[in-house]
Amino acid sequence: MILTNNLFFKPTPIYKEYMILDLIEKDAHVTQRRLSDAIGSSVSMVNYYLDQYEEQGLIKRKKHSTKNVEYFVSKKGMERKQVLNISYLSASLNIYNSAKENIFLFLKPYVEQGFENIFLYGAGEVCEILLQSIILDNDIQVNVLGIIDDDINKQGHVLLNTKIVSYEEAIKFRHDGIFIASYTHRDSILNKLFKSKYDKSKILQFFD
Repeated sequence: MILTNNLFFKPTPIYKEYMILDLIEKDAHVTQRRLSDAIGSSVSMVNYYLDQYEEQGLIKRKKHSTKNVEYFVSKKGMERKQVLNISYLSASLNIYNSAKENIFLFLKPYVEQGFENIFLYGAGEVCEILLQSIILDNDIQVNVLGIIDDDINKQGHVLLNTKIVSYEEAIKFRHDGIFIASYTHRDSILNKLFKSKYDKSKILQFFD
């Protein structure tokens, strides 16, 4: 998974090292341009990294011509990649657990007030993370009835076995509140809810 375009993720040198080794392992003919695009660095920086890794014994190069080069991950490089992979997974898990705890702490007072059945509004990446946290955490006693989205191309589809519906369809169901599950479109979602005279006390804003 390449995360360089993620708003909240800035690839570190260690992550770039992992990505380069991983891409070389998968494709010995991978180009420096491809590596550059994958890690979000210039081709000249990629060339510098490759020189460093070769000096460290992590990779080997076989030059057929100036434009045709094969790269191979050495045994030492494979061991290094495994260590980096475990470290990355450990750090990612810590971040995920912290985010899940924040979601739990946010929802807890609403659950105590009787918010049991809710809709999420905004079928995007943030919604997927929130929904996954709610589903997997048994401590979050909330039932997600569905996901509201204004994009008609998304309506009727499912996200993590949860149906995506229009706002007009959602409000026909008995529910306790709407959880705004979008950071980018939260203002437009709020405006729509206000214009439709939706009960403000039933709006849950994680990004307030």
